[in-house]
Order: sequence, then structure tokens, then C-alpha cells
Amino acid sequence: MRATWRDGLALALSAALALAPGVSMGQSSSGSEQVVEGAKKAGEGAAETAKDAGKTVKEAGKKAGETAGDVGDRLHDSAKGFGEALLGGIKHVGKTIIGFFED
Repeated sequence: MRATWRDGLALALSAALALAPGVSMGQSSSGSEQVVEGAKKAGEGAAETAKDAGKTVKEAGKKAGETAGDVGDRLHDSAKGFGEALLGGIKHVGKTIIGFFED
């Protein structure tokens, strides 16, 4: 049996077809790995962004709490002053009425 160029060609084509799926799988595997790595990096970036946003919200909350405390103190002082003025006015009215009936 002599090997002819057709036999050689058939052997080469068979080998090429047999290796082609492995080569293409290797390429798609590395491509899918790149996609996975890219997704991981995007997820890490999103996590960092969320972490930074969380810190910003936390700091804003602390500032708001401090500001609310200041507002509450001023409101308390204002309400206390109003109450004391109202009480002083009621006492004055009471003394005036008592003075009217005593004279």
C-alpha cells in the first residue's frame, strides 16, 4: 500500500478538524474568562462606589444629627423664653385683677 497525496491530505484534514474544536474551545474559554474577570472588576468597582456612597451618607447623617441638635437647642431656648414671657403676662394680669378688687 502506497500512501498517495490524497491519503496525506485526508490525514491532514482529519487532524485539522479534530484539533479545531479544541482550539476554538480554548479561545472561547479564554474569552469567557476575560468576561468573568471583567465582570469581577466591574463588581469590585461598583462595591467601592457603594462603599464610598455609604461613607458619604453616614457622614451626612452625623452632620445632620449635629445640626438637628443645634436646631433643637435653639428651639428649646425659644420655646422656653416664650413660655416664661407668657407666664409673666399671666402673673401681671392676675396681679392687676387682684389690685382692681382690693382698691
